[in-house]
Amino acid sequence: MEDPRASFTALETAIYGKFSPPKQFSLKSSKILSKEWLGGKATVELREYLVSHGQTPQILEVVLVTPSLMPKAPLIISQNFSPNRDVVSSEGVSLLAGKPRTMGPFGGLLKFGFGRHIVTPPLETIVDKGYGFVAMYPPSYVADNRSLGTNQLDIMFRDRLDRPGALSVWASLTTALAEGLKSEQPNRQLFVYGHSRYGKTALLAAVYTDAVDGVISHQSGTAGASLMRDSTGETLKDVVEGFPHWLSPTASNYADNPRSLPSDSHALIATIAPKSIFLGNARRDVWSDPVGAFQAGKWAS
Repeated sequence: MEDPRASFTALETAIYGKFSPPKQFSLKSSKILSKEWLGGKATVELREYLVSHGQTPQILEVVLVTPSLMPKAPLIISQNFSPNRDVVSSEGVSLLAGKPRTMGPFGGLLKFGFGRHIVTPPLETIVDKGYGFVAMYPPSYVADNRSLGTNQLDIMFRDRLDRPGALSVWASLTTALAEGLKSEQPNRQLFVYGHSRYGKTALLAAVYTDAVDGVISHQSGTAGASLMRDSTGETLKDVVEGFPHWLSPTASNYADNPRSLPSDSHALIATIAPKSIFLGNARRDVWSDPVGAFQAGKWAS
């Protein structure tokens, strides 16, 4: 029988790079922005952490939304496509500095295609269901840009060939935060959530820390839950050529022949066990290969 941990370690070496937790992840400041948000349903807290993987420490902003009547409610830790001021806002008015933005000139088109929750999650519904929500914006730490992101990673890891890609580093922000939150309240349940690229990071975070109790990964696609050695949707070559900063430099060795990979995404999913895993997929989003994610889930089971 295949050992999922050994298979995932081989996959990690091949495409993700060696996982490296932050050398520093310390709370710099904390401020309650509102105790009466959503008509008194929620408390909003702004935290700033000092984070470093070896470079000069940077500030990472994290926003916690907690049900007012359930201060120890389970938390859903999310990574956003937009800065936090876009995510935690009410009727277009941000609780954080700066005006809420759209996702650039194509923001309206993205919302039409992906739904309004691509930017702003249904926070009131989440709170009403008895959950809290934690928001962070990973590109404020490592840019989601092929040139700038790669340069930042090279500075962090001194051009190591086995250096992790941005997906792994973004995941490490969640693992460090989850471990910090768990140390504050050991019995509090923590779930990680992400869509698309952040669905990939959610899966990785669930692998690398016991502080996470479950994962919700939505349309994570290639280098996430979907199989990479099949020929459906986005290929490993598409990722390597379009987003070279996401993965380790060694991933390019497999771009033209993904069947030579030492394992596949089922090993990633199986390694998360026995934590709860929810793989969300849209039937018509063939690019993210929902059939491949379903098959990987079956093999992992």
